[in-house]
Amino acid sequence: ASPISDQIISHVSLIFGSLGDTSRLKLLRTLLEAGEPLCQGKLAELTGLSQANASKHLALLVQVGLVLREQQGNLVFFKPVEPIVEELCDLVCGHVKARIENAYHAMK
Repeated sequence: ASPISDQIISHVSLIFGSLGDTSRLKLLRTLLEAGEPLCQGKLAELTGLSQANASKHLALLVQVGLVLREQQGNLVFFKPVEPIVEELCDLVCGHVKARIENAYHAMK
């Protein structure tokens, strides 16, 4: 494997930093579960976020490259960047689930 530059490490840090917020994770989960692009209003409704809050978090997810923004007429739709978002979420959620299950079984 080739060495990873400081510039790449900086970009990776931005991605992981963007995943450190519950609201952004809810937006990503909702987009993955929908299986189709959703507009900001629908995302706000489905996640329980205000329009302004959803807008702020979606802008960051677009900026770091985890979500794509598509203008269609007067509406803007968002979709997760595949397959990275789904694979990353599956990997981390699977790890957390296994840790919880192991802790539960250790208590028995």
